[in-house]
Amino acid sequence: MKASELVGKAGVCWLQPPAGRFYVAMGTLLVLSLVAVGASLWQGYPQMGLLPWVGVIFGGIVLLMMLVPRHWQPWRMAELAWDRDHLYLVNGQQDSVRALPRSALVEVGRERRVGHNGEWLEFSLDLALGQDELTQVVELLGLGEEPVHEVSPGVYRFGFKRAWHSRRALGALLTQLVPPRAD
Repeated sequence: MKASELVGKAGVCWLQPPAGRFYVAMGTLLVLSLVAVGASLWQGYPQMGLLPWVGVIFGGIVLLMMLVPRHWQPWRMAELAWDRDHLYLVNGQQDSVRALPRSALVEVGRERRVGHNGEWLEFSLDLALGQDELTQVVELLGLGEEPVHEVSPGVYRFGFKRAWHSRRALGALLTQLVPPRAD
């Protein structure tokens, strides 16, 4: 399944950057790149030395990246989405999604941890996966040679670092994911 197809589906909750902050940051980058190119041209005219060309080139590269419409879609930065029946692991950069049944979710770890590469993980999901599903999820998330942490037989822990929310807001969002306890 493609992530761009999932965007139009009703009832899907995305863990993506908040729209207000995302568009403000993107707009700021666009304006700053325009200012960098303009200031470099202004300072370098009529004799363009090395320093103004550096400003034009690097400011122009950022400007070109900001003009690509796909960079203005916050779902491209999402790693996770869910609805009532499914949990979707998302790779927005590759426009791909792996749908898992909600029953595959064993536990949601809400505490911050340090990953094996030294990066901070905002939360983790323990997923019950078969070997084929595990291979597909590892490929989708781009883990490659990284070891997958097996919590118990058939249950694997995956850490997520792109939360973009405060701890309180992230906790409220993750509450929707917590599987019901069978007591």
